[in-house]
Amino acid sequence: MLSDFRFALRTLGKTPGFTVAAVIVLALGIGANSAIFSIVNALLFAPPSYAHPAAVVQVFSQDKKNPTSYRAFSYPTYRDIREKNSVFTDVFAHNLTLIGIGEKDHARRALAELVSSNYFSVLGVAPVQGRAFLPDEERPGSAPAVAIASYPYWQQRGFDPALVGSTVLISGRPYTIVGIAPENFTGTMQLFSPSFWLPLGDYDRIVNDTLADEQRALALRSTHDLMIVGRLKPGLTGATALPALATLAANLEHAFPVEQKDQTFTTAPLSRLSTSETPNDGDGDIATLGALLLGMSAVVLLVACLNLANMLLARGTARRKEIAIRLALGAGRARIIRQLLLEGFVLAVMGGVVGLVLALWSADLLVASLLRFMPFDLVWPSGLSPVVLGATFLFCVFGTLLFALGPALKLSRGNVLTDLKEQAGEDVAPRRWKYFPRHPLVVVQIALSLALLTAAALFIRGAGKAANVDTGLDVQRTWLVQVDASLAGQNPVRSRELYHELNARLAALPGVESASVSSLIPFGMVSKSKKISRAGLYPAADAKPSTAAEGLAYFASWNSVGADYFKSVGLPLLRGRPFTAAEATQPGGPAVAIIDESLARKLWPDGNALGQQLQYAATHAPAAKNSGEGGGINMSTTADSGEIKAGEPIQVVGIVPSTRHALFEKEVGSSIYLPYSRGFQSDVHFLVRFATLPTDANATTALLRRTVREFDATLPVLAIKSFPQHLDGNIQIWVVRAGAALFSVFGGLALGLAVVGIYGVKAYAVARRTREIGIRMALGAQPAVVLKMILREATLMLACGLLLGVLLAFGTGQLVSSLLYHVSATDPIAFTVAPVVLALAAFVAAWIPARRATRINPLTALRSE
Repeated sequence: MLSDFRFALRTLGKTPGFTVAAVIVLALGIGANSAIFSIVNALLFAPPSYAHPAAVVQVFSQDKKNPTSYRAFSYPTYRDIREKNSVFTDVFAHNLTLIGIGEKDHARRALAELVSSNYFSVLGVAPVQGRAFLPDEERPGSAPAVAIASYPYWQQRGFDPALVGSTVLISGRPYTIVGIAPENFTGTMQLFSPSFWLPLGDYDRIVNDTLADEQRALALRSTHDLMIVGRLKPGLTGATALPALATLAANLEHAFPVEQKDQTFTTAPLSRLSTSETPNDGDGDIATLGALLLGMSAVVLLVACLNLANMLLARGTARRKEIAIRLALGAGRARIIRQLLLEGFVLAVMGGVVGLVLALWSADLLVASLLRFMPFDLVWPSGLSPVVLGATFLFCVFGTLLFALGPALKLSRGNVLTDLKEQAGEDVAPRRWKYFPRHPLVVVQIALSLALLTAAALFIRGAGKAANVDTGLDVQRTWLVQVDASLAGQNPVRSRELYHELNARLAALPGVESASVSSLIPFGMVSKSKKISRAGLYPAADAKPSTAAEGLAYFASWNSVGADYFKSVGLPLLRGRPFTAAEATQPGGPAVAIIDESLARKLWPDGNALGQQLQYAATHAPAAKNSGEGGGINMSTTADSGEIKAGEPIQVVGIVPSTRHALFEKEVGSSIYLPYSRGFQSDVHFLVRFATLPTDANATTALLRRTVREFDATLPVLAIKSFPQHLDGNIQIWVVRAGAALFSVFGGLALGLAVVGIYGVKAYAVARRTREIGIRMALGAQPAVVLKMILREATLMLACGLLLGVLLAFGTGQLVSSLLYHVSATDPIAFTVAPVVLALAAFVAAWIPARRATRINPLTALRSE
């Protein structure tokens, strides 16, 4: 075996051109597979960062009468489950929230997780420095102001040994860091890590400290804001634990008939990529996408192997006499096959090494492009891992079998006498089917390349449409200024005053047409929804449905805005009036709302919604199917005493057109807008609309920043950008663009490999037929005839490949249709451009060696005889 290895290296070294070409082809194919595998492995297969994950499950509170409805837990219910269950060794409670870190110009948004004191012990991990939380720090309302920092946060500060015990400003208040989480620990999610963990005792201060009426205080059994995770006792599974959990839920319902009405408990494995009060199939969607990406990268490897197989077959023609001599001297067929396979494996390993470097570089590049959208730490396993290394080795072995086994079998069963007599390099293989393409592997390669090219064209079409998404708003001249007075320690009363004065200051800037405050923005990281019904429908949890008010409740995207919001986003009022300045700025004013056409049609399909009354529906109110439930991460300081309560009548004073809230909405959702005074939030955006489009975006950004600084130098500015820049940075648009980029890379690789394959096959064919072409030309054949003869074979090969490729492309289009953005799986442009591009490239690849054939000197060709 060692001698075979040395001989393989000498053989490949004698043909450096072929070796380099083969290594490049394999590096592209194996590198694509290694890159995609490293991403899919990190998302779906890598073990979680906590101990014994099979025993860890999430507990859900499910409505017995409506099994599709779930809700979060209250802190008292969590304590009941923790103390009275018989199936868990322990359970913990947690939830995510956005916080602010730092102050003034250095303030930034970050993700924090509010957790019970036993969070780390249940997950089986311990801080690398410092301590975990104490039981007293979990007690609602204790407000201990302590935090555990993530390992990436510590790393960003140069592994400062004094970090434990130091203070950090979180949402405008000093917190003492008491511990540092272990390296690679991301909590219950995979890859996505909070920057800090905070104890539940800080819940009221972080999430709800401006709620004056205490209606959502954590200690109340009616505050359902927590998710619960438990570690099963040995020998139990989620299914076997269900009867005991159902019994526990029944006991709690008996003890608390109002708060726990119709609630039962169920379990499901922890989601790797999300945290939710509802079991979801988000991991399944990622698994589908991962399988698709792996499939596409496998096709690239297959195309590369077909390409190299053709190169080996063509090269093998020149080695027939060599192999015939070895067979004549007594070498067995198995020895010949082993030698040829070993040569192929050496090529595969060399290509795998180069491909692995490309894979690691491209995966890190993709992750780096994602980081700018994330308010949390992305713990990515950069560098070479044993799993990825092992997978790359398997790709090398698999590739060797694909491209080297067939040529090895063919060359090893040649006729010794015939091969010894024939001239080296001449193609004497008989053809069974006259009208079948001479090189079927190239035909398959063209077909697979066309399928990938078409998929790439479909995704590029989708990315183009996503980049020009119609939001329903006219925001080309609108700038966003994001601030949060709570990060400077301002209370809600003072924050209102600041925002009112800052809004007036921004509106008075030269060239500004209007300015308005807004709690949320379309296509933002955070969204909220409310369940809306007609006023009087299910007014309270213990009331019977009203027969006077008909219809169901509908989820609608919620926002609280200033008086000039609709003017600032270019959204016209269809009927009614905008909010007045008093409604937008004075707490306790009339409960009024502006709704969009979609919600108006749902609530009053046969009449005019203007002047009617609606309400926030009660929790138990049945929601219409597919009513567009939304939501997101709740920001800190979410509400105050001016917020409208469930059941309070709200008068509709205006109707506006429906707008898009997110990129992948199947249909335009519903929206409800309240005056900012009735939906106060500390983290806000000011929308500044200019009369004309500013010519210098940087100067405009500097003007707005300077205006805020001159107004109040202590007010933290989180972001200033134009609305188009905001859309350009949307995570969903990034996903579409990333998909288009990945499939474009796959398609480009396949196209390049197909062109190289066609060129290589025709170049070898011309080289093998030099004597034949010389004889034809010596007997009077014109160059045009020779050119036509060579191109005819290439055209037949290309036509068969395109025909098969179109069929594969239709199948590929159907497969990826669910991932496309507003593009048909049979988009005519994609199905036209991809074949044309491939046909032109293939024709040029075939024309170059055909043109070279017409320049063969008959005397030189005959002299070789």
